[in-house]
Amino acid sequence: MNDLTFAALGCSEALLAALAKRGFETPMAVQAQTIRPGIEGRDLLVQSRTGSGKTLAYGLPLLQRLSDERHTQALVLLPTRELAQQVAAELHTLVPKLPIALLVGGVSYPPQLRALSLGAQVVVGTPGRVMDHLQRATLDLSRVSMIVLDECDEMLNMGFLEDVETILAKVPAGPQTYLFSATLPAPIAKLAKRFLKDPVQIQLAEAGEHAMHADIAHTPVQVPDHQHVRALVNLLLKDEPSAALIFTKTKAQSEEVAEELTVSGLPAAFLHGDLAQATRTRILGQFKDGKLRYLVATDVAARGLDIGGLPLVVHMGIPTQLESYIHRSGRTGRAGAKGSSLALVNLKESRILMAWSRRGGLKLDWRAIPTTAEIRETQAARLIEGITGSASAATLAQARQLLKDTDPEHLVAGLLGLVLADQSAGFELAVEADRKPKARFDNPRERKEGSPRPQRTYAERAAAPRTDGPISKTRPDGTFKPRTELDAKPRAPYAKPKTEGGDKPPRKVWEDRTAPKTAASDTPRPWKKPTAKPASKFADDRPVKVWKKK
Repeated sequence: MNDLTFAALGCSEALLAALAKRGFETPMAVQAQTIRPGIEGRDLLVQSRTGSGKTLAYGLPLLQRLSDERHTQALVLLPTRELAQQVAAELHTLVPKLPIALLVGGVSYPPQLRALSLGAQVVVGTPGRVMDHLQRATLDLSRVSMIVLDECDEMLNMGFLEDVETILAKVPAGPQTYLFSATLPAPIAKLAKRFLKDPVQIQLAEAGEHAMHADIAHTPVQVPDHQHVRALVNLLLKDEPSAALIFTKTKAQSEEVAEELTVSGLPAAFLHGDLAQATRTRILGQFKDGKLRYLVATDVAARGLDIGGLPLVVHMGIPTQLESYIHRSGRTGRAGAKGSSLALVNLKESRILMAWSRRGGLKLDWRAIPTTAEIRETQAARLIEGITGSASAATLAQARQLLKDTDPEHLVAGLLGLVLADQSAGFELAVEADRKPKARFDNPRERKEGSPRPQRTYAERAAAPRTDGPISKTRPDGTFKPRTELDAKPRAPYAKPKTEGGDKPPRKVWEDRTAPKTAASDTPRPWKKPTAKPASKFADDRPVKVWKKK
């Protein structure tokens, strides 16, 4: 595949010039298998991981097959507006004067209506806004000849699949259809069977397994939930990545994390769905241009960002599905570049992540939270490296003059105090020293990894040494003391307390009422038989009145 060129795949001269201008010389794996059948007009069913170069894989055949007629010829559907904006910008770089209508939510209608009225040849949009234009009768799909469904599995997860089917039903029968998806669940397979005709099936991911980036290092950290933000501050101060995309579970959490990072000397901005589209575009532009170092976002940005050379993705807790974790991590390690995926997880999430690693082929490299001493040591090493690289003749002369008048140790200490005064050293966190979480079932006997703890047989339980002494004590040095080393002190058998007169309590003896009373106050009163119930107050010698019948 290294000797294959875009020209050999059948790309036109205009597209080859545009690709050469951008520095694209050899196609990637997905492009090498899709461009030629796409130019020939075949339907494509492609299963490929995110960040593998899919935009050019369907963009080049789509652009080459466009005619000069000014009407909607191609429709590209994507799950998020950020991804739609990215695809539209990518097509414009290949054909700058191409009339494209970008139909996404969160922006005003007049620019979209103007682009459609001028006869946009390509419509790029999200299912929700495309459906809105169809209902308003401002979008005509009667002459569409090409359809692209990108990130189709994500549209399924976001609940857009019904809208997609409605949109495809508005298109005349027989358009060339490209379906791209990282995974192919049953609803996506059913959609492909219904709308694709004899497609060329290209599977770059293993069937039944989740496509993982070989260029991404997964380095999780186990830490309690209430220490996630402070642990993140320590990790960023220690590693100092050139940029990092930090994912949170909620909108409120994204704002809190961005604020805590900024207070700790790590300027960050947050991004979530409640922000206006203009604000989101401005923040994304700053992040892509390198003016913003740390971006804290919810999953709204999981599919819409394509940052070249992004070195780090951070998960503040893991998502509910492995697919979401894969797509989040896929923001780094794109186009053959190296990247790192850092996950801050609690004990329960660490076990889930370990199960995902076995199911999805993840290689986890657990790490510990750096201490303030380690952070200071790293900052000092970076400072020395920067000083040695920036020395000049003038600064060396000033240094010699300062060394004549000042003690070298005091001079260096003072300079370090000035330089490091504004740099945070992070937080001292009381966390466990173990980097890797312990397995849920610990047993010295060999067993298959991940299987439950084996149960002892009746013979093994009967043969085990037993004593009547207490269990689970420790030695003075803190190590575990097994039962056999304990002093076996048999307990005395349980004895029921006895009373005078035998096992049964003595029968109570009635005292004689005829015995003379004593005047002593401490002498108990003799027992007295209760008297009979007094007669009713109405019981007297008065005659009873008898009612007689007259």
